[in-house]
Amino acid sequence: MPTAAGDDDGDPLDIVVALRCPVTPGDLAGALSARWSALEVERVIERPPIFWLRVRSPDRGRRAEVAAALSAAALPVRYVASARRPSAAVAPRFDAATGAAPRPDGWTVRGASSEDDPITPGRWFLRDGEGGIGVDRRRCGGGAGMRLGVIDDDAWAADELGLDREVLVMIEHPPRSQPHGSFMVAWAVGSRRPGGFRGVAPDASPRLYLIPKPGSCVLALPVAIVQAVSDGADVVVCAAYVEGSTTPMLDDALEFAARLGRRGRGCPVVFPTGREASSPPESLHASFSLGFGEPASDPRVFCVGPGARGDGWFLWRDRRGRSRPFANRGPAVRWLAPGDDITCPLPPTSSAPPASSVLPASSAPPASSVLPAPDAAPASSAAPASGAAPASGAAPMSERLCHAESSGASALAAGVLLLVLSRNPALRLPELDALVRRTLAPVPPAAPASAEPIADPWDLLPDGRDRDGHSAKHGYGRIDAGRACLAAGDPIALALLLIGEDGAARAWHDARAADPFVRGLYSRRLARWAVRVLLADPSLCHGVCALARHARLTAGDAARRRAHGAGVILRQLSVLVRGLAARRQAPAPRVRDEVAALLDRLERSATDAAAVQAVESRFGELADTVFADAAERGARQGAA
Repeated sequence: MPTAAGDDDGDPLDIVVALRCPVTPGDLAGALSARWSALEVERVIERPPIFWLRVRSPDRGRRAEVAAALSAAALPVRYVASARRPSAAVAPRFDAATGAAPRPDGWTVRGASSEDDPITPGRWFLRDGEGGIGVDRRRCGGGAGMRLGVIDDDAWAADELGLDREVLVMIEHPPRSQPHGSFMVAWAVGSRRPGGFRGVAPDASPRLYLIPKPGSCVLALPVAIVQAVSDGADVVVCAAYVEGSTTPMLDDALEFAARLGRRGRGCPVVFPTGREASSPPESLHASFSLGFGEPASDPRVFCVGPGARGDGWFLWRDRRGRSRPFANRGPAVRWLAPGDDITCPLPPTSSAPPASSVLPASSAPPASSVLPAPDAAPASSAAPASGAAPASGAAPMSERLCHAESSGASALAAGVLLLVLSRNPALRLPELDALVRRTLAPVPPAAPASAEPIADPWDLLPDGRDRDGHSAKHGYGRIDAGRACLAAGDPIALALLLIGEDGAARAWHDARAADPFVRGLYSRRLARWAVRVLLADPSLCHGVCALARHARLTAGDAARRRAHGAGVILRQLSVLVRGLAARRQAPAPRVRDEVAALLDRLERSATDAAAVQAVESRFGELADTVFADAAERGARQGAA
């Protein structure tokens, strides 16, 4: 593992003082001026419950001495930390109740667009199959109403992106030497010029937060996270090089995002696994291990690794044709998203950055690089997938391919989170995590045969998967936008997906959209709240899944349904709705009234034989519609 930078305690002061309430720079300087000269005190953040000031002096001093001097002056100090060096110290808890949940202020959202996604070979990462994330635009939407904060340290061609705003964090001028940050915005959302690239969530509104290059200080990253969350970001992604920047301030920033972001529901923060390679002492093998003290290993972060086209971990071929890793692995990896040979989202222009900023695929790039694929097609060679025509009006005239690595994978995952939250904005952060995890696509733990020969077999270890489904390389699996969006908006669709009936979940979604009777069974407000309840209540979720399994078993066979006895469906529905009504998780008044009215109708129907028959008959018709394919399979199996 890389050796951490040494502590600078005792050097000339360059520290962050975190306080429990606002303190003026003058008061802070007055408390320290007797011991340190030429003090510079700068207010960094004053956003309850976070109050940070940066203190600099040419005189040497220890942080414990600073804290003691502040306490002696009766100033409410929480901690004192280095502004330049990382630290694994955990910040003392702040009182989240003293801080109001951020509300978007001046960040304009976008409405739904009508433009179609183009169909090209390099956009495989959006499709279902081939290791893509399965974006189903008709059922996923485009992320309208959502806000994305992208944190990066360079953004050439940012004027192509249609940003809501570009925010400079601890820098005076926007860096324009490499396109890394612009690529992150474009893959997650897209560009806004006519016919431009459409990302995973093309209707979301992005802001770009630019921070200094690594090595100058460790303060900019947490400041940018707090700023983005305070501005109202629904999702924050940081794919810049941030290894070695864990600090108490980052602890504060991630806690602020988790507890106060999205109006108190929690703002997801996405990091890539990165690609730090080192040779541990007395070892002949390189280590592509994600350090457990790195920002991406924090349990409040969604850590994303890159997947290959087809399946498995993203491996690249060196000049001798041998496969090598393109990302770190480790216990904290959460999800996999595509990171190999995907469309470059920005076109080459006469103002392109120097060639040195885009490395050949056979090089060993840093974690933040974005590479052209070794087989990148020239501009005129891109063609639609076999048998498919370009979507109306949007197919680009040229297409280059990029190795997006874990950086691009994290941007794609952030785009998926935007789509999911647009389907159900009420989801809290733990519910969002649970929903995405329960709809992941499993990834085989072993490397595919196409990866042979492997340069160093040790690079692929460990090659197993834990009992909970976790792999050090793949996390819990590959993120699936189509499943997650279906599950986010409807409890029946969630149950159908959990039992493996993706087609039935799509059929139920379409019936809700097209059939007034099915749409009138319950409101969208009730559906979104019920999804949250099922994610939190395993017993109730099991009951809804059991109902879905029964519908699958009896679809297309009225005699089989009748054999279970009259009134059993009505009874099961009544018990499940009663379970919803009894939840301590209080819904909005309109949802609560709707649940009570629904339960009252079911209980009244149980006393009327004709009503019982009507409920059972309608349930059977819906099961036949939703499980039409399953019923046909059952009929064929019965005939055989």
